[in-house]
Amino acid sequence: MTKKKKNIILIIPAFLIMGAAIGLQTKGVIKQTLIGLVVGVIIYFFLKYRNKKLNN
Repeated sequence: MTKKKKNIILIIPAFLIMGAAIGLQTKGVIKQTLIGLVVGVIIYFFLKYRNKKLNN
């Protein structure tokens, strides 16, 4: 079996782009993009902590 890659960092730009897409539809691009960035960072740290806890 190959070693599983840790691509958890890719969740931050994913939420950033989702926030921008929602912002384009609601006419609040900057606000929604920043919200997407914050949510992405929060989820990144939560998943990083959870994975560290599961691996121990």
